[in-house]
Amino acid sequence: MERDEALILYGAPASQPSRAVYWTCLIKGLPFELMRTELGQMGASERIQAANPTGQIPTIVDGDFALYEMPAILTYLCEKHGWEDLLPKELRTRARVHQYLHFHHNWTRRVTMELMAPHVTIAFREFMESRGYSELVARLDDPNKLEAGRATATRVADLIERGYFPGEEAYLCADHATIADIACYEELAQLRWASLFDFEGFPKIQRWLDEMEALPFHEAAHRYNLELGDIRTKPNTIERFLAAGEVGFEALEECGMRVTTIE
Repeated sequence: MERDEALILYGAPASQPSRAVYWTCLIKGLPFELMRTELGQMGASERIQAANPTGQIPTIVDGDFALYEMPAILTYLCEKHGWEDLLPKELRTRARVHQYLHFHHNWTRRVTMELMAPHVTIAFREFMESRGYSELVARLDDPNKLEAGRATATRVADLIERGYFPGEEAYLCADHATIADIACYEELAQLRWASLFDFEGFPKIQRWLDEMEALPFHEAAHRYNLELGDIRTKPNTIERFLAAGEVGFEALEECGMRVTTIE
């Protein structure tokens, strides 16, 4: 497999949007070089800043073209490589995919920020404080953070269950998985592995989550999550977080992808 022209991806296994991008690439057999972004580098690395002034991940560099924001990246890759299964050409189906990707920013991502993130970032409170993430730090001390996060997850799950699975559909926007499913899955599936939310009362989402596990490279793309495991009854630690991340990077190398540490 030729690597000289491989896509460059700045990202990390702990990043839900990063996983959406590299799982898509793995499914479609597109080589990439993952520039592993360590804790503390986002927003600080000159290499990331050169491609993305926000300093956030994922960010891709495709030859002389840089792009950030996960939905834009997935759309770009589908259109460049003709992945019409993941981004169908049929007008209304494609519109539904785009509808979900817009919905994703303001709704599904809330589940991560309000339920997953406070239970992950408890492991590196000092770093969060030093970077000025006051809103996230405040959630760490909230004795009701689990209940509040679950309330958000319930609201979002209800919107998805009713809005994207109104009948017997197996996937969000088509009769097969699209980039909408991949983006959504990265936010929701992690909650089950982390023992934070089991989607009881949402049978269509539960069935969909099980269907998504059958996609190629699922285990490799999510080995970080599987290694991290339950962070509700066993609070996260920095050692555990870093070890799970290392396992996630190793899984990508086992798939033949190049993983490079940013200097």
